[in-house]
Amino acid sequence: MRRYRSVFRLCLLLSLSLWLSPVVLAQDAPQREPLAAQASNLLSYIAVDYGDSVKNGEIQDNSLYQQQRRYLARALELVRQLPDKPGRAALEKSVLELDVAIAEKRDGEQIRRRANAAADRLAALYQLQRSPAEMLPSAAFARPLYRERCAGCHGADGQGGGDTPDLRDPQRMASFSLYDLYNTLDPLADEVHGARIDGDLSSRQRWALAVTVANFAVAGDAPPPADLAQRYPALIGLPAMATTRPVELPADAAEALLWSRGHPERVRALEHPLARADGLLQLAETAYRAGDSASAYHKLMLAFRQGYAPVREQLSERDAPLAAQLSEYWQALRSAILGDAPNAEVIAAFQRLRGALSQARAGLEPPAATQHYYLWAAFLFAAAVALGLLLWFGLRRRKLSRL
Repeated sequence: MRRYRSVFRLCLLLSLSLWLSPVVLAQDAPQREPLAAQASNLLSYIAVDYGDSVKNGEIQDNSLYQQQRRYLARALELVRQLPDKPGRAALEKSVLELDVAIAEKRDGEQIRRRANAAADRLAALYQLQRSPAEMLPSAAFARPLYRERCAGCHGADGQGGGDTPDLRDPQRMASFSLYDLYNTLDPLADEVHGARIDGDLSSRQRWALAVTVANFAVAGDAPPPADLAQRYPALIGLPAMATTRPVELPADAAEALLWSRGHPERVRALEHPLARADGLLQLAETAYRAGDSASAYHKLMLAFRQGYAPVREQLSERDAPLAAQLSEYWQALRSAILGDAPNAEVIAAFQRLRGALSQARAGLEPPAATQHYYLWAAFLFAAAVALGLLLWFGLRRRKLSRL
């Protein structure tokens, strides 16, 4: 019976791969846990806005402060409605501690960190997919959609006005991840916009709008120095570009991320193909852990085609045994998903493949030029010392000959 079920599942997955578009498979699948997405959205609002309501232990804006209290009460209610699983009790405790901290009017930075930590724990526990599998489009892609749906309230260039925040404020926008912005456009997660405004948008359109909004804070800014991409390689690719909040990074990295997520098409060429493969495998593993094998399989094949295939020949020339091992790991993971293998076996296959990819990426890195610089520096230093000694001996001999 198990064999027939596996054959049926294989046929189903192959049919999906042939007939459904990648965008539909990867991005228009329904949220697996809308309650978790709602709670995450509320916690992100608290993280961003609480600092404007309380300063130095005193309430500055009572209406905004009371809104934070209501948001947290609702988030706690949602957490308690989530399916019970190991870790939910710790999550509930962290939200309760956040409630106490807000009641005591703690420092805004402390509240921001606590709220974001709770949101991240929530996303990990309930396997929220916080990054798109497909590449992010340019900010211009969704500009017409922004003008149609959003400009009436937020202004043509995100300037806001009245009770609508200024989307051009880099300090405020740095407190949101790209996923946080995406989440505000999902009527399952956010009641402010609701189904009337964005209920018919696809997931791809929401990600595109999130990029458009992120671009307002960096419109006209010069790109960051190119060496920042080498120092912070994760920030120019997915999923880190979608899930990281700039405010949590060092200043130079925060500025680089702000610019990159507003211009994803400009930094795409800087991303190493194997980094792209690893990011997609991370999304595939998240989908698999959430019970969505079809989406996991699709992302696995995307990782192979978009990330590994472009460098496979180069890797074979550089390290043939490792390339052969990687081919074996790709096939093993594919067979495990299609063959309905036990969960532990599939997760172990994910981990083996990602570990081998990390090894491959290190092997494909160009030799460190700094070693040559050190050798030249050592040579020049030795030459300078030798020349100095020769001059010293020459002067000493001349002085002795005069005596």
